[in-house]
Amino acid sequence: MNETVTGLRNRSAQGVLVGWLGAGLLAVLLSQAAHAQQGGENDAEAVEQEAAEQVDLPEEANDTEEADAQARQERDDLDQRLQERERQLRDAQRELAALRARLPAAEGGDLDLDGALRSASVTAGAIRATRTELMRAGGRDAALEESIDELIDELENDQRLVARGLDANLYRVQRGDTLAGIAGRFYGSSQRWQELHEANRHVLENPDLVWPGLTLVVPR
Repeated sequence: MNETVTGLRNRSAQGVLVGWLGAGLLAVLLSQAAHAQQGGENDAEAVEQEAAEQVDLPEEANDTEEADAQARQERDDLDQRLQERERQLRDAQRELAALRARLPAAEGGDLDLDGALRSASVTAGAIRATRTELMRAGGRDAALEESIDELIDELENDQRLVARGLDANLYRVQRGDTLAGIAGRFYGSSQRWQELHEANRHVLENPDLVWPGLTLVVPR
């Protein structure tokens, strides 16, 4: 009987030991499973982070391309503004030169009287030639009439330069005017018409053929 009790005790102790070992093994397995799960979650987060970084790369590239395009556009705009400023400067310089050409040396200009006389003579010759063409066309041609009007205005500008160079007055001939009548108006004597003719020989070949629109230089 004692042997039976002893055997039972041994089997009971073995059962308890097995139970402890099983519990310990289960705890180890559970711990390993938890670590594995945590590691899996960390790996998943790493994969997601890497994917996010890879997704962000094209956006950064797009931002760089947009910045480069904006910089190029700004440079192009600046170049256009500089070109426009240079054009305006050239125009201003030409206008200044034209203004100086209209001023006598006493007023800081470089008016060339001989050049002004030649320019007025050429313009007057163009008016006479165009008038002849108009007469050949029967006296009615819109294009020729417009050209004559433009030349008359140009002659006035030329004669204004001549008048500045001579310190003289200007007078634009009206219908019915004669040199004698103009001389009487400015000088108080129609006999001084020759002075008018002499001052305007560059535009007036025949003193008896003055015509409306002709700008005359009237010496003081």
